[in-house]
Amino acid sequence: MQGKKELAAVLDFSVRFGERVLISGGEIWRVDELIGRLMRTYEVKEGSVFILPHTLLITAQDDEGETLVRHRSVGDIRVNMEELTQLNRLMAELEKSPVPPLELAARLETVSQKPTYPRAMTVVGMMIALASLNYFIGGGLVGGVLVVLGIGLAMGTQMLLEEKTNWNRFFLCALSAFLAGLFLLLASRLGLHHEPALLMVITSIGLIPGIPLINACRELMNGRVLSGGLLFMTAFLETMAVAAGFSLAVVLLGGAL
Repeated sequence: MQGKKELAAVLDFSVRFGERVLISGGEIWRVDELIGRLMRTYEVKEGSVFILPHTLLITAQDDEGETLVRHRSVGDIRVNMEELTQLNRLMAELEKSPVPPLELAARLETVSQKPTYPRAMTVVGMMIALASLNYFIGGGLVGGVLVVLGIGLAMGTQMLLEEKTNWNRFFLCALSAFLAGLFLLLASRLGLHHEPALLMVITSIGLIPGIPLINACRELMNGRVLSGGLLFMTAFLETMAVAAGFSLAVVLLGGAL
C-alpha cells in the first residue's frame, strides 16, 4: 500500500462494495472472502473485517502504523442476483488487473443497481410458478387464477411500498399477506373456491424470504453461528409476519384455517 490516501480509498471501496453485496442477497461469508481478496491484492496491512447482517466494520493500518476504520450500516436485503454476479465479476477483474486505489470508486459505479429483469417480470414469474404448484396440488383452474391474482396483489403492494416508503420490513410482509388473505377469503365467500386455506398456503410460498433462509443455513453450515443465527431469526420473523397477515384476514372475516 502506497500511503494513507490510497489506503483510505481501498477501505472506502471495500465498505461500499460489501454493503452492496449484502443488500443484493450475498452471504456474510462471501463478503468476508471478497474483501479479504481485495486486501491481499492491494497489500493492506493488518486488515480486519467484522460483518453482521446489518453492520459492516473494516479496519487496517497505514505505513505509519495508524489505524483507519470504516463502518457502514446496511439496509434491508433487496435481492438482485444480477448485481451480485456483477460484483463478483468486478472483484475477479481487480484481482487479475488491479487499478490504482483512487480509481476503485469509479469502477464500482459501473455496476448497475437496477435489476436485469423488470419487477413486473419477477411478479409474473412467481405467478406462473405458484399457478403450476396449484395445478399439481389439485387446486383447480379457478384456484390457479385466484392464486395468481392474490400473489400479484401481495407482491405488487410490497414492491410499491418498498420503493415509496421506509416502512418496517416485517410490517410490509404482514400487510401484503393480509391483503392477499382478504382477497382469497372474499373469493371463497362469493363461492368461487371452497378451500381458501389451501390457496393461502400456496400464496404464502411466494412471500416467504427464501434467499435469507438459504443464506442463514449456509452461514450455520460454515460454522458462523452468530451471523447465521441472526439471519435465521430475521427470516423467521418475516415468515411469522406473513403468517400473522393471513391469520388477521381470517380473524376479520371469521372462520378458521
